[in-house]
Amino acid sequence: MTDPILSLRDVDVHYGHFHALRSVSIEVFEGEIVCLLGGNASGKSTTMKTILGLVRPTGGQVLLDGADITREPTPARIRRGIASVPEARRVFPEMTVEENLRMGAFTRGSRREIAADLAKMYDLFPRIAERRRQDAGTLSGGEQQMLAFARALMSRPRVVCMDEPTMGLSPLFVDRVLDTVVQLNRELGVTAFMVEQNAELALSIAHRGYLLATGELVTSGPARELVDDPKIRESYLGKTVQRETEAS
Repeated sequence: MTDPILSLRDVDVHYGHFHALRSVSIEVFEGEIVCLLGGNASGKSTTMKTILGLVRPTGGQVLLDGADITREPTPARIRRGIASVPEARRVFPEMTVEENLRMGAFTRGSRREIAADLAKMYDLFPRIAERRRQDAGTLSGGEQQMLAFARALMSRPRVVCMDEPTMGLSPLFVDRVLDTVVQLNRELGVTAFMVEQNAELALSIAHRGYLLATGELVTSGPARELVDDPKIRESYLGKTVQRETEAS
């Protein structure tokens, strides 16, 4: 088996005396969609912040392509190939769609390649192509999520980290967002690490998953197996995971 693109090895995080993550180990391999599940206060957001360099662990390592990036700042991680689709989209509302996309390529120097990737994003996301001159703040929530995906891809990342990508969206756009993640993975080979509270949605598109509870990993495995894992059901108050898994 090849080495993982992204991995956490026995990561501990403390907020003062509070032990937020306890010896968490996660691996994401090239071409995978991996989801991190958990309820409120499970440690999901802390895990994402640790990967992005917004929180520094008190123990363990974060590695990208085998290189230890545990002490590297966020901009260095972006240059190495980690892209973020943050919770609640967080586009630049007073900048146009195209200006937002160009911000995603701020670490790159070739104008020709950036222009080519802009054209590719407009092909992938025709809704935002139609609105390229609009201020991003005027887009619907679903359109802003599409823009956030496209902006992340403009950096040509090794792995895209998505924080609650379906939060606050209408049911129609939830399905579109999930379909987009699958499309990017299958057609472009995009590797994705997705933090998601809704197990049903996440496991419907993921290849593998991890479950966190109070800062500790409870279980992990292929998405199809986790659908029927009693620990998943217990963590989500017995909610049945109904949507058919689509990932191969």
